[in-house]
Amino acid sequence: MSTLKETVAAFIAARDFDRATLSRLAFWVDQLGDKPLVDISPDDVDLALVRLAERGRLKPRRNQDTTQAGKPLGPATINRYISQLGSVYKFARRLRLLPRTFVFPTANIEKLPEPVDPERYLRLEDVERILAVAKVLDTRWGRLCALIVLAYHTGLRVGNLMRLKWSDVDLAGGTASVVRTKNGEPIVAALSQRAIAELKKLPNQQPDAYIFAGRTGQPYQFRKLWQRVTNEAGLEGRNFHQLRHGCGHALAKAGVNQAQIMSLMGHKTLTASARYMHHNVSDKQQIVAQVFDHE
Repeated sequence: MSTLKETVAAFIAARDFDRATLSRLAFWVDQLGDKPLVDISPDDVDLALVRLAERGRLKPRRNQDTTQAGKPLGPATINRYISQLGSVYKFARRLRLLPRTFVFPTANIEKLPEPVDPERYLRLEDVERILAVAKVLDTRWGRLCALIVLAYHTGLRVGNLMRLKWSDVDLAGGTASVVRTKNGEPIVAALSQRAIAELKKLPNQQPDAYIFAGRTGQPYQFRKLWQRVTNEAGLEGRNFHQLRHGCGHALAKAGVNQAQIMSLMGHKTLTASARYMHHNVSDKQQIVAQVFDHE
């Protein structure tokens, strides 16, 4: 059975990694490298994380190895170490070094709560600024406003939104159905009244047509348009995915609990919350109306 050190070596050989990633991998090799993958337990991982927290930040020194900086690691950094070890196990399973049923030792390691970075999500006032500019700049495609409102009010990923067809949307019932999400499971998103109103403005509502198509009938490449609009709105560098983060933030700020947010946004990260992932559509509609329909 391959050791963690051997697996990490193969993992690194398979692609190029930045210095931070290599540093995280080196930590795990230093802590658990000689152990076979299947013998590393959650307790081993926990103990290594305690040592990581005690070590704190490292700082590079010219012509010398890195030394301790005397500063603690932030929650986000520690979470990256956990995710990094998990990625090695995913790699090993893909290479069939592990049985498909093998449970990673990181599976039930609870990640630390991270403070919200306001630069990683778009707030209501940001969204309204972007929409105001999009209304005057998007004169050719004419669908950017609807796309923005749907992204912000549903929290759906951009890939799912761009593959939506009119047959997936029930304007009367106020739902949008995604057959397969990033997590491999379907989701029925509730539509706010504003999202429904934006969709009703759009032409070519044929069942088999993509809602956000271009002239060719295929999903439109809107990245340049988005960049132009956000630049003019004074929000340079913001990416479209931050609308999804903004949705989650708005829901949490309104007091929506974690299980409901996971259900609404199609998250599947906490095993203990899996039983709460299937709220019915009427529950979702009530929550979305509570948060967005009073704007």
